[in-house]
Amino acid sequence: MKVFGDFSLVLRQIQDEWKTRDVKLRPYHSYLELLVGRFDDLRYTHLPRPQNQFSDALATLASMIDILIDDIVRSLLIKSRYAPAYYCLFDDIKPDDGLPLYHDIYHFLRLGVYPEVATAKDKRVLRQLAT
Repeated sequence: MKVFGDFSLVLRQIQDEWKTRDVKLRPYHSYLELLVGRFDDLRYTHLPRPQNQFSDALATLASMIDILIDDIVRSLLIKSRYAPAYYCLFDDIKPDDGLPLYHDIYHFLRLGVYPEVATAKDKRVLRQLAT
């Protein structure tokens, strides 16, 4: 397992190079020692904070769920995109019809109708955006 972190102090405490002195952190350190014993090979890498946004996002995601010790966790495939996620929703860019970008949402909220050329996917996205 590869462990990436941006806080050198914590990485050194995990590797037992430094002691965990803070009383509030000792239970976490003890639990971490139990988890470390379950892996054959652990590698620790320090990342500067600007390069650690992905790790922060994964840590936030992991803190939202409970995983039991006997659970098998499948690999997570993550694709990096070079365009904002909302940009990937648009298959073809419509020609400028002079209406504001929120026109379809406003029209849907006002009258409860979809644009004439809306596909099922377009309708679903419109409902999500309208909320």
